[in-house]
Amino acid sequence: MTLALRSRHTVPSALISKKPGSAEPFFNGKGELNASNKTEALQILGSLMADVASNKVSLASPNEQEDFQALRKQRQETLLAAFNDRDGSSWQELGATIGAEISEVAHRDGFMRRFYLRADLAQGTMPRLRVKYANVTAIYSASASQVYPLFVRDKYIYPPEFYVLGNIMVEQREVAQGAGDILEDAFLRAQENIMVQEDTIMKSEFDASIGVANAQQLMAGGLTPASLAAFREPIITWGLPAEKLLIAANIWTDIVGNASAWSALFDPVTRFEIVQTGYLGTLLGLQILTDAYREPNQRVLNAGEMYITSRPDMLGAYTDRGPVNAAPIDQQLHGIPARGWFFSELLSQTLANARAVVKATR
Repeated sequence: MTLALRSRHTVPSALISKKPGSAEPFFNGKGELNASNKTEALQILGSLMADVASNKVSLASPNEQEDFQALRKQRQETLLAAFNDRDGSSWQELGATIGAEISEVAHRDGFMRRFYLRADLAQGTMPRLRVKYANVTAIYSASASQVYPLFVRDKYIYPPEFYVLGNIMVEQREVAQGAGDILEDAFLRAQENIMVQEDTIMKSEFDASIGVANAQQLMAGGLTPASLAAFREPIITWGLPAEKLLIAANIWTDIVGNASAWSALFDPVTRFEIVQTGYLGTLLGLQILTDAYREPNQRVLNAGEMYITSRPDMLGAYTDRGPVNAAPIDQQLHGIPARGWFFSELLSQTLANARAVVKATR
């Protein structure tokens, strides 16, 4: 089953939308940022963030938007046919499609799966993570809401597995009234329950590490080249490479506001496909990622938050038991005219070395 589930079709794509106050689009015909220099690239990315946040443009590709009405009609017809299929096979297939799409998006766009190293896990075995350094403090998750410190004396950590769950329901009344784009809404809610939850758990592990090895830093004057250099210093002091910088949406205003100072240090990403993932480029050798391009309810960072991390093999690891599972639910058996899916995945997530992450706020 092929459906366009993850685009916001009601606004034009950034690939064809014009830059503010310009007749030139954000990206050229090759899908590259329309910027003549690094300073302009910083400013354009800032404008793009603002337009996405205000729902003026989207990061959907134009081929996902060529005929919004036709795509919406296709999704509605697919949902209606599956909802009214009494044997449940179409509804189960639709749920499996959504689950597979969530897994694909999480691997490409999710922070946890890009910051942590994936550890192989065979059927019938327990998670076992080999750490590079002993005598450090790790932070592991016992559930989607519980994190605990662990002093690592040996070469291995045995993290517990836990479930990440999502329960998405569609009422018969919604289907009958054709209320909005129900199928896309179901996908976005499931994505919030799964991918966003994965990232939130990782952030909880990062926050739990504050003060264990690295103190939280406060940037009273905002982010500057000097403060960024000082921000990454704790990780380097431990002899670890500083690799990624994760920033909240409003941090970019500090960079754009002083574009001339940052441009010499900034190597921007110009390809549309890469910008879609929240990857902006490199700054002082750090890969910059942000959740500014996500739906507002799918952002995981609070205003003013920043994290610098080391390489995945120095930072932490996760295990999973395969793609997101989708089990169909029929609430009519309980006297409720609704059907849905119960999404689940079995994970372990571990920040293996508290020295490998540092947090700052402004």
